[in-house]
Amino acid sequence: MSQARGDLQKVAEDKDFPVTREKEAPLTRLHSMLHAASAFFASNYWVLCILIGAVALGFNLFRLGSKSMWFDEILSVERARQSLPVLWQIIFATQPNMAFYYIFLHFWLSLTSLLGLNPVEFVVRFPSAIFAALSSVMVFLLGRRFLGLSAGLIGAGLYLLNDLELVYAQETRSYALQLLLICITWYALFAVLTDESRQKRWWACYAIVTILAIYTQLFSLLILAAQVVTFASLLLLPGPWRTRARQQFRTFLISLVGIFVLIIPLLYASRHGSKTGWLPIPHLMDIYLLFLTFCANSRIYLYLLLALCLLGLLVAMFAYRSWGVQLLRKASLVDSADDTRLLRLQQLLPVGLALLCWIIVPLVLSYTISQGPTRLFSSRYLVTIVPPFVLLVGLGIVVLRWRAIQVALALFLLVLTLHYVPLYYQTPQAEDWNTTSFWLEQHYQANDGLVCYDNAQGCQVCIEYYLSAYPGAAHFTADSPGSFPWVNYDLTNHLGNAEPAVDPTALAVFGTHHPRIFYITGRISSSSTAAQAQSAQHWLDTHYHFITQIVTRTVTIRLYATS
Repeated sequence: MSQARGDLQKVAEDKDFPVTREKEAPLTRLHSMLHAASAFFASNYWVLCILIGAVALGFNLFRLGSKSMWFDEILSVERARQSLPVLWQIIFATQPNMAFYYIFLHFWLSLTSLLGLNPVEFVVRFPSAIFAALSSVMVFLLGRRFLGLSAGLIGAGLYLLNDLELVYAQETRSYALQLLLICITWYALFAVLTDESRQKRWWACYAIVTILAIYTQLFSLLILAAQVVTFASLLLLPGPWRTRARQQFRTFLISLVGIFVLIIPLLYASRHGSKTGWLPIPHLMDIYLLFLTFCANSRIYLYLLLALCLLGLLVAMFAYRSWGVQLLRKASLVDSADDTRLLRLQQLLPVGLALLCWIIVPLVLSYTISQGPTRLFSSRYLVTIVPPFVLLVGLGIVVLRWRAIQVALALFLLVLTLHYVPLYYQTPQAEDWNTTSFWLEQHYQANDGLVCYDNAQGCQVCIEYYLSAYPGAAHFTADSPGSFPWVNYDLTNHLGNAEPAVDPTALAVFGTHHPRIFYITGRISSSSTAAQAQSAQHWLDTHYHFITQIVTRTVTIRLYATS
């Protein structure tokens, strides 16, 4: 009897639902090897952490510096390169969002400058690649501890290969850091509700990292709302999680109050209103398109992942009801003599519910808020729901009873996901500033003049970034028509006057001081600005001698001799 209880306990501790001893005999040698590997990695999961982090970093670093920076990335760099007092003014004057990331990037660029490194694409994007690799590890740790080793591996694999995650792993923006911090906050919250020890440390970790996540990206407030809904739901769900939630309710409220108090400066600085009015008002179809974006725009892939998410949630919910248990037994997902597996399935429901809240609450809130002037429904913000999405896929696989099917399905999903990865690296650049900037450097001669339009949309700041990242002789002079420093915009929220760049009188005066003019047009945002650029180009064509040009999808540079 004692031996039987020991065997039962061993089965109960296996989070990946191995089959019972009575059914072990017919398993093949492959199954035995899988069991041995599972046992090894279960006790040495740090090995998997290193492997997952290394693989993720490999994908994140691949061609990291080959694609051109685009306007938002360049703005991140230009803001971070200001002195700390000026950066502090910028943050609290007009740019409170991404505050923590700007400060981090400031010190990162200071360090790389001391090492003699220019702020080229690879250098400024490298932190995001690291953050994304670490968030892949955190997805694995979330899954391993609270869903099982297999779910952690599947979730981490799908996450690090996810098309949208790779986008922000290779951008000089705050999203990769935000994802890492959000994953840590959820891990800390789950740990508080399951770990009997180190309670104060977990609560401190939860509060501090949540504050940092909100200072990194204001959208993290919606993730905090999801955690509040999750906690409230667990207070009603029967089981040990409800008991723990009720015990920790007071501490949770204290944490929320502390978080709110410490983010008041950020909220106060954000009072001036939304800067996302350029986003469209979303419609219901956009929710489907969002998830399609998560799945590399493959409908079959999307439907497969959604089916697995639904399967995992349904099986976990059925395990809570007697009629549901009967259905599971009829489907052979639970053996009539295997109460341990049934108990384990019941333990998965609170985690599955939390993951569902992590997805639904930010999705619904961002959709609802975006019906007004503040627009939050965008893949760049909702990339924050990719981790729970892939973990629910992992849940859908591990609720299957048969190890061979679990392994085959997991491998199929990972191979299918890997199939879509090259499509990300082959996508054309959103904005191509490097090609044209290098061409400008090659053709520049002493005393040449540079004119950019539309500077109100960031044409000059993008060219200036490349001229400073790859230093040469080319530079903007103080008399360049329509020129204004973007730091002034950040401090005053005023775009300045870009119109002299298309004013024939201003161009004629500029031409008297420079033997040649590079006329640069980029980030033309409307038909009216396009018409003004065409009119200015026509004037230059009729008054000066056209020499040569370079044309890309983003930028056109035409070189004129003024004499």
